[in-house]
Amino acid sequence: MRRILLFPIAIALQAQSPDPAFFESKIRPVLAASCYGCHSSKMKSPMGGLVLDTKAGLRNGGATGPAIVPGKPAESRLLTALRYTDPHVQMPPSGKLAQPVIDNFETWIAAGAIDPRIDTVAATASGPLKGMSVEDGRKWWAFQPVKELPAPAVKDSAWLRRKIDAFLLARLEQKNLTPSPRADKRTLVQRLYIDLLGLRPTYDEIESFVSDTSPGAYAKLVDRLLGSKHYGEAWGRHWLDVARYAEDNPTSEATNPPYPYAWRYRDWVIEALNNDVPYDRFIKLQLAADKLPDTRREDLRALGYLGAAPVYHKDQRLSYDVIFTFLSDDWDERVDAVTRGLLGLTVACARCHDHKFDPIPTKDYYGLASVFASTMRSERPTFDVDPQIELRFQWAQRRLFDLAYSRNLLTGEASTVVGSEERVARWKQEIATLQTEIEAWRERYPILVQTLEKYWREPQKQARQAVNARRRPGASEDPFMNTVYDAAQYVDGSDANYTWLTYKPGEPRDLPVFLRGNVAIPGDPAPRRFLSVLSNGDGKLTNGSGRLELAEKIFKDAAPLTARVIVNRVWAWHFGKPIAGTPSDFGTQGDKPTHPELLDDLAARFIANGWSLKWLHREILLSAAWQQASNRRSEGDRADQINSLLWRQNPRRLDIESYRDSILRIAGTLNENVYGVSQDLDAEANTRRTIYGRVGRGRLNGLLKLYDFPEATQTAPARDLTTTPLQQLFVMNGAFIRGQANVVAKAVETEPDNNARLRALYRRILARDPSPKELDLGLTYLAQGKLEEYAHILLSTNEVLFQK
Repeated sequence: MRRILLFPIAIALQAQSPDPAFFESKIRPVLAASCYGCHSSKMKSPMGGLVLDTKAGLRNGGATGPAIVPGKPAESRLLTALRYTDPHVQMPPSGKLAQPVIDNFETWIAAGAIDPRIDTVAATASGPLKGMSVEDGRKWWAFQPVKELPAPAVKDSAWLRRKIDAFLLARLEQKNLTPSPRADKRTLVQRLYIDLLGLRPTYDEIESFVSDTSPGAYAKLVDRLLGSKHYGEAWGRHWLDVARYAEDNPTSEATNPPYPYAWRYRDWVIEALNNDVPYDRFIKLQLAADKLPDTRREDLRALGYLGAAPVYHKDQRLSYDVIFTFLSDDWDERVDAVTRGLLGLTVACARCHDHKFDPIPTKDYYGLASVFASTMRSERPTFDVDPQIELRFQWAQRRLFDLAYSRNLLTGEASTVVGSEERVARWKQEIATLQTEIEAWRERYPILVQTLEKYWREPQKQARQAVNARRRPGASEDPFMNTVYDAAQYVDGSDANYTWLTYKPGEPRDLPVFLRGNVAIPGDPAPRRFLSVLSNGDGKLTNGSGRLELAEKIFKDAAPLTARVIVNRVWAWHFGKPIAGTPSDFGTQGDKPTHPELLDDLAARFIANGWSLKWLHREILLSAAWQQASNRRSEGDRADQINSLLWRQNPRRLDIESYRDSILRIAGTLNENVYGVSQDLDAEANTRRTIYGRVGRGRLNGLLKLYDFPEATQTAPARDLTTTPLQQLFVMNGAFIRGQANVVAKAVETEPDNNARLRALYRRILARDPSPKELDLGLTYLAQGKLEEYAHILLSTNEVLFQK
């Protein structure tokens, strides 16, 4: 078979490493909880001369040499000690840490051991170097009120189409630059389809727009595409990156199994965006749909934002402090997701000490963590249930899970825990008592009883069933959704040999400040509260868990910041580059906006227009700036090579979702049905849109990983862009591309001759006719080669992979 020659492989792998937030959330808390007691700079004689509470101490190591070698986990003594592979060096001496924690250290060291700590000021009991005060912080640009601003005066007023354009053009004119001309209609229609629907238009769709000479043709197309059911699929995927959506957990072990109903949250997001649910309500429903008055039952699916969030395995044979640290890691993730995702602030960096740079005291961090310590995940029925029974069901499902897991863990390994038989007997009795209570629901709510009865049946297999029952065929279609409810979470360490997690429905829990992030050293109380620097008043959250009040303060007290953050994200998704270069960090270490007046004015008008995302899309898409051609110009490159002033549109590679979906649409195999249970993306029969593919935290699909899909273990500010040999190999040799090329070839092979076949291929794949030169090259190729090979060549071109 003749070999297919594709474009050269040219760009080296781009390094991807954890940022400082990884150290603050995954590394420092473990050091504080497990290591500082023997290896602190405050000690007269730290064990082995090793100091771990300073950056210099960690790098210098102790009596036996450096503790870590950045980039080389195998040579790092600290990792060897944590792994317990050397009988002479095993740390911490109280017991080996959980494997996911050790894996975090390996990841951190391999990525260069980024350590943001500053050693110029000695640590104190109240915490290390302090950042900006709350008083000074209130003057920070991102926290100021937003208001509509007058459009700046410009020379070339004829270029303006929207108010956005005046702000951009004024800056261009200051640099003696001019904007690029409007893109041609063929480019615009393709750009619009990809931007709003994540799909390439067909030849006929392009020709229909090109032939429409009416004055409002472009605006009508914008409105038509915003009204398409596929708009929510494309833009829902953008939001799901921020929401760190996935359907399992990082390890998905016995105590943190997958989320079988997470897909219902994804479907809710798509549906809400299609219906242009105002952004403020869109977020309030995700944080507190169960607390809002008159919430429709189907809107409780929105709680999957919290209810399907990542949690970590908690082997209850571990000590109180270890389990408590794991639980606090769960709360930390919620704080990070909400504050970076919605507010653009790295609040999780204040877990061990006051934020080093931003006006965020540790007490504010624990005030927010208390909200999530008062919130428990649950599987709630999609149908109406008596409120008291529903609350009891939500509590019982977790209690029974824990009892069954513990019963079987100690039954199978009785020798590992002293007095296991007595414990197991007591737990079996509690299971039997709960069974009697729950059986009384069977006539009224049989599905609830059927969901729970697996916990009191077949005890020898229960530990395995507790995980696999959620993976059985059809389980994901059961009438349930992953949600949350108000319940205080506690760790019960009264049994020295077995640690319990307990949940108290309807009760809130206020945490203390844990000094240096160590749960064994509680400090001052930190009752539920909003961030001091953003609060109008005392910021207290007193209604239940505080989730609803938190959501309301995000859109009242913090409205200017919240609007700036989402407007900046939407801008980046439209232009390929944000106005403020760090979408999830509007603090002092983030990039300031290139056009601050534009961002403020657009945020103010976004609020004034009811937080409507579709209004925001129209405002951007109808601007002259967005409609610019993307061609490079020498004068523009000389003055602004990175295009920060937007003198042209940014050409972009399609994300993996748009790329895969467009190829399916080109081949005519795309299943355009919306909503439903997730499917395996690798399944040959799966021709649904990529957003309906299963997303894993423990093991990400290979194709998604290949094309820079973000890890769903934390909120993603943006997607990295890499170009790698493996991507080229996928295009050249991948079964998916070759299979779709064969389908396209088969669809055109009935044309009367090669001339007609080539024209049909170009129209299907590139949505245009071939040039005379392209036609001649194609005919020469087909004289010896195969039609499916030529279809593969066209599918592999940059014209399919990139948008102009």
